Amino acid sequence: MRIAFMHRQLTGGGTEADLVRVATALAARGHEMHVVAARTAGAPAGVVTHRAPVLRAGRTARLLSFAVMAPRLARRIHADVLVGFGRTLHQDVVRVGGGTHASYLAQMRATGNRGAATGPYHRAILWLERRMFASGAYRGVLAVSERAAGEVCADYGVPRAAVQVVYNGVDTECFRPGRGTREALALRAGLGVGDGERVCLAVGSGFVRKGFDVLLHLWREDPPAHTHLVLAGRDERLAAFRREAAGSAVHVLGQRDDVPLLMAAADVVCVPSRQEAFGNVVLEALASGTPVVTSRLVGAAELLAAPLDALVVQGPEDVPALRAALVRALGDEHARYAAAGRVLAEGRPWSRHLDEVEATLRRWAA
Repeated sequence: MRIAFMHRQLTGGGTEADLVRVATALAARGHEMHVVAARTAGAPAGVVTHRAPVLRAGRTARLLSFAVMAPRLARRIHADVLVGFGRTLHQDVVRVGGGTHASYLAQMRATGNRGAATGPYHRAILWLERRMFASGAYRGVLAVSERAAGEVCADYGVPRAAVQVVYNGVDTECFRPGRGTREALALRAGLGVGDGERVCLAVGSGFVRKGFDVLLHLWREDPPAHTHLVLAGRDERLAAFRREAAGSAVHVLGQRDDVPLLMAAADVVCVPSRQEAFGNVVLEALASGTPVVTSRLVGAAELLAAPLDALVVQGPEDVPALRAALVRALGDEHARYAAAGRVLAEGRPWSRHLDEVEATLRRWAA
């Protein structure tokens, strides 16, 4: 097949990493792969990139101009199937990897968070979503979880039959158990983690959306005993988080390129997101043999059966329940949770994900 993907930028982030990984793998399987983007950090192996011109007059102008220009440029490729990974006006398949913006704003408002903005940028996103999911504007929707599918159907009236759920996969060679390795022990020592102390890791971009402020509150008020909190990822308020964490057992690392080592070195990973269509971090941690505490608002929680579902809370705002789940994960059943998580991750390799994506795109190809 000749396949074209569209996304505004390929410079980092979960959705962008998924796009690059899938595009590269499909190219390796013999498909002719194209990517349309406004900004790239280099062309993925075997993939033809096309630069879409965008206006530089602020983020709303960049958003809307790419939404219009990318499909126009993509039409020249004459792809069998055109996939939108972001918010673009026209595509054959809408790939929903982050949930709907409508549900995100509703969730943020429900928790009293200032992230529930109503300015022109957010209005533009909502307008684009209405256009993307309008009847006749797409052939199908590819969602990364039932949660994401439910948001699309509830917010925009998309028929459930038009949505195909394909869960993400994980690289079980890159992410693997290694808590006792020399590298992991050195990382823990570098953080000042002493003998008998534990590490709770949270990884992601956009700390408030990911619920990292909830974890900071927990560590201020009543953290699990002898446990360090490590926050890693990108956020425009990184300095503020560091100031708030100063003098405590909280380490705000910022963006890292050694996430597999962080995962292996941690005793528990916490994913308390307020909205998370899937959450690759969940599978990455499980593949690393590290138990995961998360909430029902995270799409990957749909995959967690017994005993792992005992570490799933209803929502991140229930701080006592979150703390109880962390204590449970760090307790006597830690090894059992770790072993069960690795088994689950091994059943969700990237090869399985790619098989399912490839079959889905064939279904909707012209």
